[in-house]
Amino acid sequence: MVAFQTSVRIMRPRHELFAYVADPTQFPHWNSAVESVRATSTRPGEAGSTFLMRRALPTGPAENTLEILELTPPTTFAIRTTSGPTPFVYRYRFMADGVATILELDATVELAGLATLAGPLAGRAVRRGVDANLATLKHLLEAGAD
Repeated sequence: MVAFQTSVRIMRPRHELFAYVADPTQFPHWNSAVESVRATSTRPGEAGSTFLMRRALPTGPAENTLEILELTPPTTFAIRTTSGPTPFVYRYRFMADGVATILELDATVELAGLATLAGPLAGRAVRRGVDANLATLKHLLEAGAD
């Protein structure tokens, strides 16, 4: 298991950043591994709602079922996988910082196969990937794109 924390400061109001990040269907726009996300429950904007996420991993295509664990606008969003490879829990916190928002992420990722043998090296690779995705999110939102 790999656990880490990271953060990014984004020049967007907290409510706007929260609305974008807490919508799993937006993941393909800023997460390089995510190809698509679609709602699989009748109330996609609530805690307990589920989604099917398709990803392109180094090991090949993968599908995960996601569940929203917590949705407390505009401060907290947590999501976890309930099926598929590389189980994870991501807990995002949104803190106003003037006209910007500090987005903090607490992440726990279960690695499988050869990645478990790589230990800390694999953990650093996961963190680098997450940090790159947060940099993409920052660039996308600060440029004013939706």
